[in-house]
Amino acid sequence: MIEKIGYNFYNLNMSRTSEIIQELNNLPKGYISEKTIHGKVYYYLQYLENGKITSHYIGSDSVDNTRFLLQKRKNLEEELNLILNSGNNLHKPGKNSDSFTGSLMMEDTKVATFENGNLIYINESLCPLYIKRTHNLSGFLKSRAIDQTRTNARLLKKVLGIKDNEEEKIVLYAYGASITDNYWFKPKCSKLKYSDISFDIDFYSDLALKGELIVFPKTPKLTPQLTTPGSYEKCWKKPGDTWWLYKKGNKEEIFSELFCSKLAKKLKIPTAVYEYDDGFIRSKNFADKYNFEPMSSLASDDDSFDHVFSVLLPLGKKFTKRYITLCWFDCLVNNVDRHNENCGLMRDKKTGKIVDLAPNFDNNLALISRSPVLNLDPRKDGLISMFATFLRKNKEAAEIYKELVFPELNNKIIEDCFNDIPIDENKELITKFLLNRYNYLLSLQ
Repeated sequence: MIEKIGYNFYNLNMSRTSEIIQELNNLPKGYISEKTIHGKVYYYLQYLENGKITSHYIGSDSVDNTRFLLQKRKNLEEELNLILNSGNNLHKPGKNSDSFTGSLMMEDTKVATFENGNLIYINESLCPLYIKRTHNLSGFLKSRAIDQTRTNARLLKKVLGIKDNEEEKIVLYAYGASITDNYWFKPKCSKLKYSDISFDIDFYSDLALKGELIVFPKTPKLTPQLTTPGSYEKCWKKPGDTWWLYKKGNKEEIFSELFCSKLAKKLKIPTAVYEYDDGFIRSKNFADKYNFEPMSSLASDDDSFDHVFSVLLPLGKKFTKRYITLCWFDCLVNNVDRHNENCGLMRDKKTGKIVDLAPNFDNNLALISRSPVLNLDPRKDGLISMFATFLRKNKEAAEIYKELVFPELNNKIIEDCFNDIPIDENKELITKFLLNRYNYLLSLQ
C-alpha cells in the first residue's frame, strides 16, 4: 500500500520541489521486515499510520523492487530536506535595528547612515529618492511593508512568529530588502553582506497568496512577502529564473489587468508583462535590471496630474512625455486608480541615475472592474475631464500632448486583445467604449 503524503506544494518557487513531492506521493514508505514461518521467509512492508504500525505482505518477487523504491524515497527525502533548509534564516531584529541605528545599503555600498533614526551621513546620488527628499528612515521602511489589513498577511506574521505591529519594524525581519530594488538596512556592528539577506527562494508564497498552510522549514526563513505592499492578497514566486508577482482578483479585475497589458503592448506603450495563471494574475518583475522607486519618492502623496508633471519636469522631456503618455492610456482604459505607488521611476542599480519611468502596470481597476455599465460618452467622463483641464491650464503639458503621435486604435487590435485572453466579457460594449474614448482624446490635441 502506498500512502499519499498529507500535504501539497504548489509550485514552491522551485520546480524541483514540486517534482520531488509528486514522486514521493507515489512511492512506498516505511521499511521491510522479514518473518520465518515453518522455514519459509515472508516479507512485509511496515510503516506508521495514525500512531499504529501497519503491515502489508510483499511477495518475494516484489521485494527487490520495493527495496529500490524505499531507497529512492530516502534519497528524495534527503534532497527535499536540503531544499527546505536552504535560504537565509529569519532573524528577529536586535537593539540597533529597533532603534534604527545602522546603514542603508545599496547591495554592499553604504548610501546613508542613521543613529536612532537621525541621519548622520548620506550619499545623495545613490540613496533612495525618498531618503534624499525626507531623511526619514522610518517612513522609508514603512512604505515597503506588507499591508496588515490583508488576512494572509496576518497569517504570515503568525507563522513567522512576528508579534510587532509597527510596519517599519516588520520589514526589518527582512532587513527592509525588496524584490524590486537592491536597498536594505544593515544594523550597526553587523557583518552581514547583501548575499546574506537577498532573496533566492521563498517558502511562504502560497500562504501569502492563498492562506494555505503548506510545509515550512523548522527554522523560519527570510521572505520577500514581508516587503510586498498593496491591499490585494499577493505574493512573489520564483518558478524559474525570474520572480513573478501573483495577485488575487475577481474575474473582472483579472480581465481588465490582462486586457490593458495586451492593449498597451499593441499600442507600443512600455508595460509590464502580465499572464493568467490558474485563477490568478501574475506579472513579471520589471525591476530585475534596475531599481524601481515609486513616484511618491519624489512627489509624496500628491498624485494630481499637475504636481507629478512639475516634479518630472526638471528630469527632462523624456520623462514628461512618458508621463503624459501614461496619463493618456489611463484615460483611454479608464484607470482611475493611478497613484504615486503604482507608477514610478527606474534607476541604475550601480550609479543611481534615473534612466526612465517605470513601465505601465497595475490596471486591475480599469475598464469593467468597477462596473459592467460603461459610460459611452467620454465628454461626461470625470477622469478625461480632469485630464483635459490639466492640459488646458498647463501650457508645457499641452505642448507635449500636441507633439505626441499616438498609435492607431482599431477594431482589429481590440479583437486581438480579446483573443489573447481566456476570459469572456462584453466585446461589443468594450470595443465601442474604447474607440469613443480614443477618438475624443485625439480631439484634445
